[in-house]
Amino acid sequence: MTDCGYGTLEFSSSLLKLDEGFKWARQQALSYVHNGEDAVGLWYEAALPSRNAFCMRDTAHHASGAAALGLAAHTKNMLYQFAKSISEERDWCGYWEITKDGLPCPEDYISDSDFWYNFPGSFEIIIACWQEYLRTGDTDYITDPVFNRFYELTCTRFVEQWDKDGDGLLEHYPEYGRRGLASYNECDTAILTAGDMLACQWAAYGAYGEILLRQGKKEQASIYQDRQKLLKQKYLTEWFDKGKDGFYGAILADGSFYKEYYKEGNFLPVYYGILNKEEALKKAYAQIRKNPPENVEGMSYMPQIFYTCGDEAGGLDLLIETGNPQLERREYPEVSFAYVGSVAGCVMGIKTKEGMVITKSGIPEGERARMRKLPIFDGTIDVSHEGKCKTVLKNETNKTLEWEAVFSGNCREALLDEKPISFENETDEAGAPVCIVYAKAEPTQESCIRVVR
Repeated sequence: MTDCGYGTLEFSSSLLKLDEGFKWARQQALSYVHNGEDAVGLWYEAALPSRNAFCMRDTAHHASGAAALGLAAHTKNMLYQFAKSISEERDWCGYWEITKDGLPCPEDYISDSDFWYNFPGSFEIIIACWQEYLRTGDTDYITDPVFNRFYELTCTRFVEQWDKDGDGLLEHYPEYGRRGLASYNECDTAILTAGDMLACQWAAYGAYGEILLRQGKKEQASIYQDRQKLLKQKYLTEWFDKGKDGFYGAILADGSFYKEYYKEGNFLPVYYGILNKEEALKKAYAQIRKNPPENVEGMSYMPQIFYTCGDEAGGLDLLIETGNPQLERREYPEVSFAYVGSVAGCVMGIKTKEGMVITKSGIPEGERARMRKLPIFDGTIDVSHEGKCKTVLKNETNKTLEWEAVFSGNCREALLDEKPISFENETDEAGAPVCIVYAKAEPTQESCIRVVR
């Protein structure tokens, strides 16, 4: 991938508080970046700042914001460090947290038999690698032997080691102590497994299946696609609480479901996308609305979750709130990186995949927003939205891009540079009506798509 020069991303809008939050988040996130002066190489802080380290969960969640800031090379090195740390001596776990010296963080690691480890972390690294491939087009995520060893061992030996009852899900037993928590919810280690464990594993199997397809391994890919389907079916049926019309968040040590809301066990399945295009998404969202997060780590996930569930207004309000100077622990690295990622991915609605850029306005009607110098593939793009009916894209990469322009609501007409173009009226991941227009964006060219409802 061509070095675009990190930190050049620009954003402006008609929403003053959003702009102020972005300026703070950009500066704050960049203050955590390290450029090779340490033994570990390129990295950014993705843990408690005092630790000078990066952990699995935080790194994966930082990655979208880091990509927008031009830090793909930093993320790649960090993911590589996690991938190469997988070891039979640690029962196929890697290092949960790695310091600037390239060593396991002493707060979490004493020996190969005594260390902190959240099981979802291994799966989230696979998801993050797949997403980085989609953002950058970097084929090392598909072909590199270190990454591939990690994917394979995690989806085989790691699962075999920690799925003691053979039901396909990893479990935590009391004798494990801190070495093998089956959730990102660290407040209660007495659970057997949790909803975020299942959903993260589901997403990782999907990612690994896609990677295998790009390696030409169709038969192996189908194995993980089938496992992914089974996990989703399990979640939709066994984990649904008909009495409360929502989802269970965890299973207790005695095999019974935990009856109360289980924080990450309830909101992270929505984040991982296991309920996209499912009627049950609305019910899961209702649970989340009734149980706001108790810390900034959980809060930093909420804008994307709200946008995914079709509540753009709520998601935008929460995003602005995470940039509030009065927010306690706002300086935690995850907050600023997630803010930048949410502006790019939710407010601007920009996603990329293998030569394609997807846009969808996440601003209210009557408002405007523009993002410039967003790194994708071998260059950058500029995107601007005027309300929900007009989007302009400038392609500053070296290749023609496929452009999927998505607009809220069904439309009766679409125009590319004021000339009629075909469109499709569909539904999005939350089941809401959208209009989709497909076009090509040529290098150095600026194109405008406008729709009429």
